[in-house]
Amino acid sequence: MTTARIVFVLVAAAVFIVDRVTKNLVASQIEYGSEVAIVDHLVGITNLRNSGAAFGFAPAGAGLFLIASVLVAIGLAVYVLRNPGDQWSFGALGLIMGGTVGNGFDRIVHGTVTDFINFHFWPVFNLADSAITVGVVLLIASYLIRRPTS
Repeated sequence: MTTARIVFVLVAAAVFIVDRVTKNLVASQIEYGSEVAIVDHLVGITNLRNSGAAFGFAPAGAGLFLIASVLVAIGLAVYVLRNPGDQWSFGALGLIMGGTVGNGFDRIVHGTVTDFINFHFWPVFNLADSAITVGVVLLIASYLIRRPTS
């Protein structure tokens, strides 16, 4: 296995594990619908369930998002196995994979996704959502940096 593929697997596994641990902590320690303030009126930890997409978008269609999660995970795995890649791009893909599998796991086990990071000016989200978003941003940045200019 190449170093880039090892990075992909390690990043994906780390994201999945940290996502599971944080969601389990929130679900076991904070009553559903309640918030623990970190900075009053700015950020808190809120135990919510989301049947929609990341950041609470498209609240209906949990089944559709589960199917999308499975397809994305399969597509990422096939891409990583069939293509050469560098550690940075495969690390970004690992972020996306870990987040996708983390939220997909929630959808399979609970039918919804646990969201808990609450910046009061933004929809409530979780670490899996963050990993997916950061992974996509890193991939776009990597493409733009490496793109030949003419």
